[in-house]
Amino acid sequence: KYPEEGYTIIGLDDTPLTSAIFAPYVDLVYLVKSMGEEDIERFVDDLNRIIIETGMEILIPCYDREVYFFNKYRSRIENLGIKLLIPSGESLKKAAKPFLSNLNEIGINVPKTIKVSDEANIEKTCGELGFPLVCKGIIKDAYIANNVAEAKSFFQKIREIWHGGKGSVLFQQFIFGETITISGVANDESKVVGRVIMKKLGIDSKGTTWSGTTIHSEEIDRLCDKVIKHLNWIGPFELEFIKDIKSGEHFLFEINPRIPSWIYLSKIAGCNVPKLIVDLLSQKEIRKNLDFRDEIIFSRYSEEVFY
Repeated sequence: KYPEEGYTIIGLDDTPLTSAIFAPYVDLVYLVKSMGEEDIERFVDDLNRIIIETGMEILIPCYDREVYFFNKYRSRIENLGIKLLIPSGESLKKAAKPFLSNLNEIGINVPKTIKVSDEANIEKTCGELGFPLVCKGIIKDAYIANNVAEAKSFFQKIREIWHGGKGSVLFQQFIFGETITISGVANDESKVVGRVIMKKLGIDSKGTTWSGTTIHSEEIDRLCDKVIKHLNWIGPFELEFIKDIKSGEHFLFEINPRIPSWIYLSKIAGCNVPKLIVDLLSQKEIRKNLDFRDEIIFSRYSEEVFY
């Protein structure tokens, strides 16, 4: 809760089983199934009811699918008086995993990626990329495969979970090195007005961060500014890089069109990225904030909630 800022934080979720709805950072929580189902007619009705009950003015998506949903129906949502700071459809397309390799044209290193739609092509693809390799869903999910059998298993698993048993899966070159991620927000001129850089110290099997530390990196700053400008990006972002352990080069392997789950680290480190989003939407005078404290470490833990 942020009474010192005068804000009320409202959580929206499409299921009561998401652990985040029990977090201490929100004042109110609404279950909005229409958001998860992407039923725009019901969602507009649900959103209008929430606006009447709470006076909500700003909507900040936390999942990729929400960004795409809000972008598709942006005018319907904004007509309710809601303010959104999200990238354009064209920017989202350029940043999507299947098109990320196009950034090689502007000098951004991207791991070699192959889209696989047929299980019969998996063995050939594995031969081209070598092991280990990363199997990724088009929108979400990632697994590290160490042999052809695992690659086939993850191929089927991702398609079953995210694509109804059909569709394509991305197979990506695995880069050995440390993962460095930068999250921030860009204004309507595609200029980064605030950001925090974090080096991952601990991850789970899917690459989700469980611990990390803030660091400064002129090279990451330079690459970030270059990508954001090229994409004509507006709004929050997270760029994920791997610093190759042999060459020292940085490879961009993912762009997330929203703030990440670790973003509270930005407030603790002195550059509150979510607040900058609110300030931009509120048309407050923005003082560019690229300063944050080094070596602030966070560690995630889990606990059971009973209800």
